[in-house]
Amino acid sequence: MGTAKETAMISQSELCKTHFVDLPLARLHVLETGEGEPLIMVPATISELEEWRTLAQFMGQWFHVYFFELPGHGASNPFEGGFSSHKVAELVGQLADRMGHQRFNLMGFSFGGILSMRTFKLLSHRIDRLILIAPCLGYRALPFSSLRLSLLRKANQLLGRPAVQNWFVNLIHNPRTVAWMVKTLQALGQLEDTIPLQEKLPRTRAETIAVLNAQVNEILTTDFEVEPEKSETPCYFAMSVHDPLLQFDVTREILDHHFANVSTVKLSYPFHQPPAPFTFEELNGGFHETVNAFLQPLVQQGVRHANSKDNLRRPDRLHGDRSLDLLGTADRLPALV
Repeated sequence: MGTAKETAMISQSELCKTHFVDLPLARLHVLETGEGEPLIMVPATISELEEWRTLAQFMGQWFHVYFFELPGHGASNPFEGGFSSHKVAELVGQLADRMGHQRFNLMGFSFGGILSMRTFKLLSHRIDRLILIAPCLGYRALPFSSLRLSLLRKANQLLGRPAVQNWFVNLIHNPRTVAWMVKTLQALGQLEDTIPLQEKLPRTRAETIAVLNAQVNEILTTDFEVEPEKSETPCYFAMSVHDPLLQFDVTREILDHHFANVSTVKLSYPFHQPPAPFTFEELNGGFHETVNAFLQPLVQQGVRHANSKDNLRRPDRLHGDRSLDLLGTADRLPALV
């Protein structure tokens, strides 16, 4: 007879479905799993369902999870008129409406941090919790000099020209030149080699490159306006202090300007993205107790309604800042990015 946690691991690892949802702004490829309050997971760039299935299943132990491929990525249709984070924010609201949820929780990773913050700015009155994993929250968190930022912006503007974009697509689809392009991109953006660009770029569609161009522009230019009063919505933040793509202290500072209650998990990994997705069992072994501890005060306050779609109420304020330092346990904890 297994423990409740072991039983959840077995049942949740088997329950997962994918389907398409037609919304006014785009047709989305959606992965759905778990039971409980709704959690909409906003993906990073070039994210496909299979890469995030185990994390969705892991979070499905607490939530009814919806993960979707961004418009223009995977099997989701692109936006008409081009990609923008403002459209994604509207799209998340449309998805919640279609699924029958007046209120929901929101989770974002990497570039999904910008998308989650943009969504929160638009729909904060509907969001109960915000969960951010190694989030990019704007250009100020990038570890680049002003000169390098300026050069990257100009290079990305150049890539926005149709002729240059077609040339770029031909290079990444050519087996003889893709390796050179990967090294060039890694050098320009200080991208780590754990990101499998050489595997992904050759099968990346031209329309997806146009979407990536718009996404990179937002990464290099976004700086969210700070409201007069901090939000009382609980914010959960996990990130490595050694993240090579984003500065931990600046990211945390940005969150502190926007949220009164930021619960923090400090990790010590030397990468932004792990070499391979972690298994369901690895995530449970490394983070089950941490996530449970984050959510438990709200559970005790009676804010969870596992079978309700329309009667979710905003959780009370989670008093005080909570920070969990996991710097000494990198050998057993997976990175959630």
